[in-house]
Amino acid sequence: MIRLGSSSTAPAAVAGNDAEMERRVRSLHTRRGDDLYGFALRMGLSDDDAADAVQDVMLRVWHELISGEELLDLDAWAFRVTYRLAMDRHRLHKRVAGSLGRLLSGTVQIAPDPADSAGADAVWRAVDRLPERQRAAVYLRYRADMAFEQIGLAMGITPVAARSHVSTALARLRRQFGQEEFR
Repeated sequence: MIRLGSSSTAPAAVAGNDAEMERRVRSLHTRRGDDLYGFALRMGLSDDDAADAVQDVMLRVWHELISGEELLDLDAWAFRVTYRLAMDRHRLHKRVAGSLGRLLSGTVQIAPDPADSAGADAVWRAVDRLPERQRAAVYLRYRADMAFEQIGLAMGITPVAARSHVSTALARLRRQFGQEEFR
């Protein structure tokens, strides 16, 4: 779990710290809200579902802070919750519809990127076709600019496994784009 602290903190002590909790939640939203939204889109959620996921993450952060828990790495925790919400949504769709629908049809929406170009767009479309864990690891590494330790925390895997997912994904993308010599 990505928590450090104790739930023995008295609710009265936490209640007096509402301004600090609000500041932390607002800070997270300001710093990482767009990244969380883009990550949710990359994980196959629709615009509305991605926005709902980000809102749900912020509510969960607030709830964790109110409960007296100290989150060790707030960014990684938020990405992990976003990842889990996206996977829960997919499991629900799979049970209801009997398929992954939008993910398999290839209509995953891409979050706007300031570095948009034809080449970058093609690369991110290729990333969208990677296996789920590789896609998530690449997005967290290169769009959310997270270290492998944070990626591991966010995805519930070790940093070594996170590095392996990124490395495997990059090798696959290099082969796809015929750039094996640029290792």
